[in-house]
Amino acid sequence: MRVLLIGSGGREHALARALAGDGEVTGLHAAPGNPGIAKIAEIHDVQPADQGSVTALAAKVGADLVVIGPEAPLVAGVADAVRAAGIACFGPGSAAAMIEGSKSFAKDVMSAAGIPTAASRTCTTEAEVDAALDAFGPPYVVKADGLAAGKGVVVTGDRQEAVRHARACGTVVIEEFLDGPEVSLFALADGVTAAPLLPAQDYKRAHDRDAGPNTGGMGAYAPLPWAAPGLADEAMSTVIRPALDELRLRGTPYSGVLYAGLCLTARGVRVVEFNARFGDPETQVVLGLLATPLAGLLHVTAVGDLAAAAPVRWKTGAAVTVVIAAEGYPEAPAKGDEIGGLDEAERVPGAYILHAGTSESGAGRLVSAGGRVLNAVGTGPDLLRARDAAYRAAARITMRGGWYRHDIAERPAAATSARP
Repeated sequence: MRVLLIGSGGREHALARALAGDGEVTGLHAAPGNPGIAKIAEIHDVQPADQGSVTALAAKVGADLVVIGPEAPLVAGVADAVRAAGIACFGPGSAAAMIEGSKSFAKDVMSAAGIPTAASRTCTTEAEVDAALDAFGPPYVVKADGLAAGKGVVVTGDRQEAVRHARACGTVVIEEFLDGPEVSLFALADGVTAAPLLPAQDYKRAHDRDAGPNTGGMGAYAPLPWAAPGLADEAMSTVIRPALDELRLRGTPYSGVLYAGLCLTARGVRVVEFNARFGDPETQVVLGLLATPLAGLLHVTAVGDLAAAAPVRWKTGAAVTVVIAAEGYPEAPAKGDEIGGLDEAERVPGAYILHAGTSESGAGRLVSAGGRVLNAVGTGPDLLRARDAAYRAAARITMRGGWYRHDIAERPAAATSARP
């Protein structure tokens, strides 16, 4: 199978690594990729959201499967164009991808399908914003209606900050605050059939102990030793399948991976958000534990044959990823700083490095090119040892101003190790 992967971040490097490890993959191409992906795939300079360019490239390389990583190409209809050209594509069409492309659309789907979620209002004027903030009270939850690269949400007790964010975004969804631990669940869907992947938990706030602003995600871990054994099954029956059924009824069947951000409240599971693609950095830990070959799994999903596939298999043990960020992230990340220590990090047993925001300078040096620069992934027989591997690898990376949280998976790892 020849595979074309679209995207350039840490999620895509995790996907590329898993695809490269699948014995059925005879050719792996990526566009535009990154320096880490370039070591295991042939790189092409194509804009991910350009329908014509992606479709032409897929035909040129003889792709049997196109895998679209980021949300912007999905909302732009790239999957529709690839499928129209007769090439299997993993990722929803533009109409279905609006489950992420518009928060108000997602809320409408949830309401119609009876999916439990936070009460909310869609606001387009300052008066509507003020009324919604009055109705729900602090902490205020203000979400940009459209795509915002994971940084369109403000959760704050500061009324002025909430108002400023709403004004900057234009159309916003303001909703009640949900109190409880959050969980990320990915489900493969072929339009009719759905299969859950391993639940994971990520860390959105910038700094230790959940201080600082929201980010695209500073780390993640899986599995969740504290979660109820039936969590995935409950989410599939109350969240995932109703959403897929509603989209199919609307004439926009969903094919790809549906990401449900869940809050485990005292009243039960509630949906925080839907995304139309693999989450980042949760994908890095979920794929780190996947035992089923990835290419075949994505292909049967893309061609509508998921019901005939064998159950997804998982490795034993745990995985932890730590995001290494650039100075100034998330507000104004510095770029162009030289990165070192990768070889030393890769020599840590159980660890490896994924590129998220890197590029090569004219002198051939690896430099930072985004806010989230690298992912240090650690695997091991339990969370404690997986976490240790991830942090030992992260400590070997050198980059001016580089930083990371020090508490990723700390509490669940400690709780697990304390059990008799």
